[in-house]
Amino acid sequence: MPTLDCPPESSMPRRLAIALVVVLALVAAWPAPAPATVVGPCTAAIADQDASSLFDGARDDAVTVDRNSLVPVRMTSEQPMTRLKVELEFAGVRFTVHDRPTTGTSWASEVPVDDYGLYGMGLWKVVASGEGAGFDCEATGLIDVEDDHVLDPLSTIAGLAGLALALAGALGVLAISARVGKARSAPVAGVFLGVLLGAGVCVLLQQFSVVYPTVGVAGGLLAIGAAVGLAFSLFGLPLRSSDARNEIR
Repeated sequence: MPTLDCPPESSMPRRLAIALVVVLALVAAWPAPAPATVVGPCTAAIADQDASSLFDGARDDAVTVDRNSLVPVRMTSEQPMTRLKVELEFAGVRFTVHDRPTTGTSWASEVPVDDYGLYGMGLWKVVASGEGAGFDCEATGLIDVEDDHVLDPLSTIAGLAGLALALAGALGVLAISARVGKARSAPVAGVFLGVLLGAGVCVLLQQFSVVYPTVGVAGGLLAIGAAVGLAFSLFGLPLRSSDARNEIR
C-alpha cells in the first residue's frame, strides 16, 4: 500500500499554533507611530534639539552623537523645580545617569556618552525628568551613538553579548532540529534557544542602529525566536523534512 505524503492529522494543530504565534509576534513587533515626547508644563532640549520635535518609536529618526561626546540635556519650567533626573532606556528598562536635587526654573546636564560607550552603541532613548511642587515633567528622545567604523558595535560589551546570544541560539536550534523525535524535552529546549536567538538579534539590531527596541519590538523578536525554536524542535529543518518525504516515495 502506498504511503501518503500528507502530515499526520495530529500535527496540524501544532502547525496552526506555530503559525498563529508567528503572526502575533509580527504584529507585536510592528512599530506604532510615537507621539511627541514632552509631558508636563516644561520645555526641554536633548542634544541641542527641541524635545517636542523628537519621537521615540522603533523606527523614528534619532539625534546622531559621537561615541566620545557629551550629550547636553536642558529643561525649563515656569515654576521652580526641586529635582532633576536623566536616564537611558533600553526595551523599557531604565538606568539613571544623573539624579540630584535642584532649585530654580531651569537646569542643564550632560550625559558623558563615553562612560557608557564601552557597554553599547547604537540607538538609545534619553529620558529627562524634573519635578516641583505639584507638577512633574518628562521629555524623551532617541540618540544614535556612532563611532568611526561600521563594526565598532562588536567591540562593545553589548555588541559581543548580542552576537554570542544570537550564535548560541541559532546553533542550538539547528542542533535540536537534527534530533527531532529523539528527546521529549526538545520543544522546551527549542523554545529556550529560540528566545536566546531573538534576544541576540534584538541587541544586534539596536547596536547597529537598525531599530530601537521598544517593549513591543523586543517582545515580538523574543516571540518570533521562541516560535522558530519550537518549530525546528518539532519538525526539523524544512530541507530535512523534504528529503524524508522523497525517501518514502
